[in-house]
Amino acid sequence: MRLLDVATMLNLETSLDEEKNVPRTTKVLKEFYGPNLAEKEYAILSHCWGVEKEGEEEVLFEDMKQLLTVSDEERKEIRRRTGYEKIVDTCRQAQKDGLEWVWIDTCCINKESSAELSEAINSMHKWYANAKLCYVYLHDTLGNSWTNREKSRATAKWFSRGWTLQELIAPKNIHFFDQKWEWIGNKASLAGALNEITRIPWKVLKEGLQKALSSTDDFERPSVAQIMSWAADRTTTCEEDRAYSLLGLLGVHMPMLYGEGKNAFRRLQLEIIRTSNDQSVFAWGCEREFGWSDSILADDPSCFRDCDEVVAMDPKWFTSELREHGMADDALSKSTQEQLRTFTVTNDGIQIWLPTTTFGPYTEVTLACCDSHPEDLTTILLVICGSTCFRIFGDIPCPGDPGKKEFKQHFLPYKGTKYPSTFTFELQDQALSHNSFVLDHVYPGSIEVKDGSVTLSSDNNFAAAAYVRREDDTRFWVLLSYFAGRPSASLLNFDWNPQSLRSRAYEVLDMHWPSATYSWSVRAMTRRKNEATAIRTYRQLTHIIHDIVHLPIFL
Repeated sequence: MRLLDVATMLNLETSLDEEKNVPRTTKVLKEFYGPNLAEKEYAILSHCWGVEKEGEEEVLFEDMKQLLTVSDEERKEIRRRTGYEKIVDTCRQAQKDGLEWVWIDTCCINKESSAELSEAINSMHKWYANAKLCYVYLHDTLGNSWTNREKSRATAKWFSRGWTLQELIAPKNIHFFDQKWEWIGNKASLAGALNEITRIPWKVLKEGLQKALSSTDDFERPSVAQIMSWAADRTTTCEEDRAYSLLGLLGVHMPMLYGEGKNAFRRLQLEIIRTSNDQSVFAWGCEREFGWSDSILADDPSCFRDCDEVVAMDPKWFTSELREHGMADDALSKSTQEQLRTFTVTNDGIQIWLPTTTFGPYTEVTLACCDSHPEDLTTILLVICGSTCFRIFGDIPCPGDPGKKEFKQHFLPYKGTKYPSTFTFELQDQALSHNSFVLDHVYPGSIEVKDGSVTLSSDNNFAAAAYVRREDDTRFWVLLSYFAGRPSASLLNFDWNPQSLRSRAYEVLDMHWPSATYSWSVRAMTRRKNEATAIRTYRQLTHIIHDIVHLPIFL
């Protein structure tokens, strides 16, 4: 670990101000390892990196290393930077607090060395946890108005950054300062405001994450999903850092591969699975209303936004709750708890045993986690397609009676199959207008029709366009769906309940699903026509709709 010598740095600054000669061999940065590092008491800075286009520039390791060997003009330019002033102010505060050493990420890490950068990122949580004091510098706040959440909803940029999450949680002693380095308060005194802004529980803020994780109270132990939720609305400059900034909080290590994009967050989840049996890692997206995923793993922390109350359950507690929920004793065999203790990452997916119920084409699996109430066990919905499966989101009216709940082995895909994320339907509905039909509305309301086009995605995977002929109140739906690379269109009479449309959208995508499970009947399309006329109109419309979307139409 490379530390900044406070006394040397401040003496250097005084000498430069007074234009005194300073030996070029003077070193302000020194490296310590093992026992020598363990005995050092140091302050550590938590801050937001400056934005160059806003006139803010940091001082990096190479700048600090060459500070005394560059020309006078170059040295003056470095000392004019906002980042240099921040380093000096940090050292002054450390000196006031009786500390001889300081660590600042801008100048204490040689980011040109990939090995050093990887070591620093994997050690960052430990470095912040071991600091005697952590200084949080809020460069865009003045005073403490933000701490009164009833009067001010403003928050500093620091609260939105990915790396500052562990910098808030890991240190025991944190002092907050405004842009003038005026003291605002410490982590304990500001716990109420910090809890409201970050959603991090009081116990974690006051006693630390490790103590919360070792709590005997199941509801006080943060689950993987809950920790992820704290990072849901935070951003990082590099996409990969959304994953790397969580390593210490989740207790895992992995190499840095900048350039891998979202794969970094997938690797993070796989590392968690290899070291933990916390099934809440699969509980993301349970509040989503629409969409599908070809991976059981989330794309980024934002997927866990609604998981701040998800509690992980150990096998004994989980099996007890399953019994309370009516699962038969013969299904809860002695081997059940052993099956729940492990799940394995294989080349064919994540091998896992889960309580399973089948509804026609849908498979509902129950995870060993719950919301704040244990009676609300977390479930996710899958669609089995051949040798793989897809996860679908939202409440879908499942047809038929559910099968018996039993433990089954699943291979849940985690690699994704690289289907196009969107598909655009061109609604060339001139033929309908010739027959006096007009587009009345589209369900759900979040879907827009732009220039006759409807774009569906894995997040919004179906749309129902309602057409009406007002002269005789004839109405029908054109149901469009996109699922795992397959678009489909379906013509439905208007008796369909909007909430049931999505169930139909999945059904038409794979006609080999048992048709006996469903009852799709042609009913009168208008209150005024007889059934024969309605069916004739329905069949005529089928040919028209085929021309509109250029896809096979399912009746």
